Amino acid sequence: MRLATVVDRPLMRLSGGRIRLSFVIPCLLLRCRGARTRRLYEVPLLYIADGEDVLLVGSGGGAEREPAWCSNLRAYPQVECLRRGFTQTLLATELSGTERLQAWKLAVAAYPGYQRYQSRVDRTIAVFRLRPTLEG
Repeated sequence: MRLATVVDRPLMRLSGGRIRLSFVIPCLLLRCRGARTRRLYEVPLLYIADGEDVLLVGSGGGAEREPAWCSNLRAYPQVECLRRGFTQTLLATELSGTERLQAWKLAVAAYPGYQRYQSRVDRTIAVFRLRPTLEG
């Protein structure tokens, strides 16, 4: 998975998101601002389609510390995603309560490894819903 993460970023950028090494579930290239640096970052991530929305799970592969992109989305929720050859502007919202539970079930159905990751960590794994904006 680490190799795919390193290789996928330039491969997806060059191919318009059409070619990648990670084939577990669909992958996108998230473009977001750093919470502290405000620099633009590109992160290849697995995603779950939910209608026109995108669900992202901050599992970090089951790491105890959540991925930096989670903090980035909280600080700067307007992002761009490159997927299936198209770039789209989306607005991220961290889910909680019933909405998070429903999204979590979709995520685990798409990739059962998320449940295993949750069982290994003390933190509640963040789930974000990204909705298309009028701009994108």
